[in-house]
Amino acid sequence: MVKPVGFDQKIMLHHLDFTANEARKLSRKEMYEALDYFLRSDIQGAKSRKNAITMLMKIWYLVDEEFISLRDKALELFPSLTKEERLLAHWGMTILAYPFFKDLVQELGKLFRLQDEVPSSAIGRKMKALYGDRRRVEVATSAVLTSIKTWGIVDLLKSRSYKPSSKISIASTDLHLFITEVILRAADVTAMPIDLLHNHALFFPFSFDISAAELRASDQFQLNRQGIDLLIVELSF
Repeated sequence: MVKPVGFDQKIMLHHLDFTANEARKLSRKEMYEALDYFLRSDIQGAKSRKNAITMLMKIWYLVDEEFISLRDKALELFPSLTKEERLLAHWGMTILAYPFFKDLVQELGKLFRLQDEVPSSAIGRKMKALYGDRRRVEVATSAVLTSIKTWGIVDLLKSRSYKPSSKISIASTDLHLFITEVILRAADVTAMPIDLLHNHALFFPFSFDISAAELRASDQFQLNRQGIDLLIVELSF
C-alpha cells in the first residue's frame, strides 16, 4: 500500500501566522478567500497557491476531529505568543496534520543525536525507504527541508548537508502541555514515560523541561508511577 505524502510545497512562517490568526474569526469559505488574497504577493501561480491554501487549512483549520481541542487551545494562546512560541505551535500542528512531515523531522532529530550534520541525500534515502522510491517523495522531502530551513530550524551547508540551528528555549507551561499532547498523539499512544518527552526527536529544534508538577496540575493528563522511578504520563481523554 502506497503511503500518502501530501506535503508537496514550501510553506512560509508568515503564511502560517496569518492562517492561525484568522482561523478563529472566519468561516471556511471566508478563510479560503482570505488566504487566496493574502498569498497572491508570494505565490503567483493559481495552482501553487491553491496547494499552499490546502496545506495551511489542513494544519490550522480543517484538522482531524481528535486534534480539534488541542488546536483550539493553541489558537487561544496564539495572540499572546512570542515569535519563537508561535513557531513551536506551527511545528506541533504541522506534525499532526502531515505524517510525512512528522516522519521526516523525527528521522532528522534522530540523526542529529548521532552527528552534527546530515547529508540531504541521507534523509532522502530514508524517506524513500518509508514512502517509496517515487518522484512525489523527492518533491515532498525537498518541500519539508526547504520549509524548515526558511523557518530557521536548520542551516544548509555548501556540502548539501543540514545542521541544526540553535535550540529554541520554551518555558511556557501551556506550551509544555501542548508539546506533551502532540508527542502522545503523534506517536498514537495514550501513555508514555515522562523521561521520553525530554529531548524527543520530534521536537529536536526546541529546548524544554516538562515537570511532573505541570502535568499533575492539568486535567488533560494523569500521572502513574510504575516501579521505583518510572513515571508515566497518560492522556485523560
